[in-house]
Amino acid sequence: MKQALLSTARGVGLFALARKASASKLRILCYHGLWTTPGFQYGNRLFMPPEQFDARMTRLRRSGYPVLGLDMAVAALAAGTLPDNAVVITIDDGWASTHTHMLPTLEALGLPSTVYVASWYVGRDLPVINKAIDYLHARTGRDPAGVPDRIAAIDALPPEARADAMRALSVEFGVPLDWWETRQFHEMTPAEVGDCARRGMDVQLHTHRHRAAADLLAGELEENRVRLAEWTGLPPGHFRHFCYPSGEYEAAAEPVLAASGVLSATLTDQGTNAPGANPFRLRRFLDGRTVTDAEFDAYLSGALDVVDAAAARMRRR
Repeated sequence: MKQALLSTARGVGLFALARKASASKLRILCYHGLWTTPGFQYGNRLFMPPEQFDARMTRLRRSGYPVLGLDMAVAALAAGTLPDNAVVITIDDGWASTHTHMLPTLEALGLPSTVYVASWYVGRDLPVINKAIDYLHARTGRDPAGVPDRIAAIDALPPEARADAMRALSVEFGVPLDWWETRQFHEMTPAEVGDCARRGMDVQLHTHRHRAAADLLAGELEENRVRLAEWTGLPPGHFRHFCYPSGEYEAAAEPVLAASGVLSATLTDQGTNAPGANPFRLRRFLDGRTVTDAEFDAYLSGALDVVDAAAARMRRR
């Protein structure tokens, strides 16, 4: 139904009309990592194939939409001086594929981007445990109800024992260790984070341990900022943009962010951002493997909100 609505909307000129009507709004694209392991595909909105990311960024580059760095865009949004239909590219978490695959594509196309790095896993030869265990269950068709207990069991081990435990679990499940060899669930190394910054990718805050409860946030930001400054060689004051881990927003976080010198914070909620929007509640478009080019174009044009509302009304009938 949605694809039919998008086709109709484009055909009757809604995309073009929406582009003009929403020209003053900021569009923010959201990505995570790329799926570099052969075979089974996991994580629709978490990982997409490298060739799909390449095609998407090429499509954006050819679209004529101006792509800005996050810091410039946030300042222009507040001042009401954005160029028409401005777009920002953001990448969450700091997965290894950000450096190995996404950065070269963005460099080749001359597109600025921001990566929000959660720092605890950086520098540890460990996969992100909860995602890797969920993947092993999904790949083998096992009951996902067992995931929390296995996560808790491995999290209870000292960090130096977790790598062996994860490899042993993969062997127990009969899953080849190709996902370990491709660093599918690993984050970047400190050297890779630093290389991203040197090559022009903006590195920003995502907490240290990927948790954003308001009572922990000040400490998480400080530790995150110290690590990022160490790895990039940039002053701590450079790190002044934030992404809520897993999109978990609390109103109580806003004064903590402001007191910590943070200027903006992004959600995973879909939408565009009008001049004067709350800079601590910036909406984005979460791209993914099953997102079509038509949906992508509809978001950039500003028409997707109209189409989504129409689709919801039709479902209620």
